[in-house]
Amino acid sequence: MPRLLAAIYGLAATTLLGVSVAMACATPDEAAMFDVAGLKSELMVTALTCNADSQYDAFVMRFKAVLLQDDEQLLVYFEHTYGRAGQTAHDAYITNVANKMSEVGVAEGTGFCQHHLVLFPEVLALASPAQLALFAASRGYVEPVAPPRCTMLANDPQQSGAHR
Repeated sequence: MPRLLAAIYGLAATTLLGVSVAMACATPDEAAMFDVAGLKSELMVTALTCNADSQYDAFVMRFKAVLLQDDEQLLVYFEHTYGRAGQTAHDAYITNVANKMSEVGVAEGTGFCQHHLVLFPEVLALASPAQLALFAASRGYVEPVAPPRCTMLANDPQQSGAHR
């Protein structure tokens, strides 16, 4: 079984290496969906590590519509960017984000739960589901495989909608 698991991780890593090389920049809306995916992953890993299942369930129920929409848009992004390999790239991305957050948990050791459990009351106190993306952006996630944020070309009016 360990060999099978290693092979799966190897395949995911190979896929992710290809994903990271091919990605274009992310628009503000795309960056927001990557941020929400990062927050969702952080809360999921926190719930699993710190026995906070009920808090994670409350988060999912409160923001279910936003989370579903975000995941659908994330899949569309990967399908648009990678064509038929989009679903595989999407799945590999989600797995990699969770793995990176798990690595944070291991690195922080016993302080992980103390540091991350405070997120649940903060998120659940948001006035509306629309604020979830703003909260996620404030976390400053460094995505392991997300595209860089696009920057607008300031001096070229024809490029106002283009990304660099």
